[in-house]
Amino acid sequence: MKGLLIYIICLMSFVWTIGLDALVIPQKATILAMSGSGIAGDLDIGINPSSSVKPYLGFSNNTWLAGVSGQKTTWIFKGDMNHSLSFESLGIDDIEYQSDNDPDPEGYVSANWFAIDYGSNMNLNKYFDGIKNLQVGYNIKLNYSKLHTENSWGYTFDLGLTKKISDSFNMGFVIKNSGKEYYSSEESITINPSVGIGISHKINIINLNNFYTDLVYYIDVVQHNDNNIFKLGMMTRFPYVNLMFGSSYSDGYSDFSYGLSFEIKKWAVIFGNLNHDNPALGTPQCIEIRKYF
Repeated sequence: MKGLLIYIICLMSFVWTIGLDALVIPQKATILAMSGSGIAGDLDIGINPSSSVKPYLGFSNNTWLAGVSGQKTTWIFKGDMNHSLSFESLGIDDIEYQSDNDPDPEGYVSANWFAIDYGSNMNLNKYFDGIKNLQVGYNIKLNYSKLHTENSWGYTFDLGLTKKISDSFNMGFVIKNSGKEYYSSEESITINPSVGIGISHKINIINLNNFYTDLVYYIDVVQHNDNNIFKLGMMTRFPYVNLMFGSSYSDGYSDFSYGLSFEIKKWAVIFGNLNHDNPALGTPQCIEIRKYF
């Protein structure tokens, strides 16, 4: 039972994968549609907490692997510094419960994950005269998971930087998911962090497309089985309707994602879909509604 608990909790965390570090669980449509690329793109605070995003209130509904589904609510509000607050949940209701010696299920249990985020970012130009076009941001996440009679809680911390090089180029850097997870059995694990660097490039000839290139290094703090993931993304910049594409590549893994966004006045609807190497696990999808301020 304990092994199943650890599997489900790790499945629903942002730092675990189904045997592959590339396959994380984003709960926003833009992140899913871009396959997590865009560290330097000012696309979403979930990709890089230093991203400069218009204030909005958003709701998303998400379908992930193996029947896992959930929702996320995000509020980004603006003051002297940009702040963000979000709440997310994930769950599954039909996990087979088995004893050690019986191959047939004795019944079914449910697993649930809840998390709350708080983050902030700012442009350092406002506070330091010698620093130009440099944004910094952070995000703190607290989580709670429950499976049958077992439960756990944990925390993670993200830190990001974005530097504008020119009108066409940005660079970004991020450290994500530094933290720990604690179990009711009094065990604890250190969560595997990741380090990423990225470049965004605007094609001035077309003047409508942004391209993103990222390299993410996942650090296995226990088994030292580290992994590099290369990510690519593209997003159009039309007035009302835009397309998004992304892809991730690592040793033995690849995926392709796409999305579509509709924006009219201060409202937006965004859809994302990701296709990976094992379609038997399901196709992750997300639909999100935003109200900009």
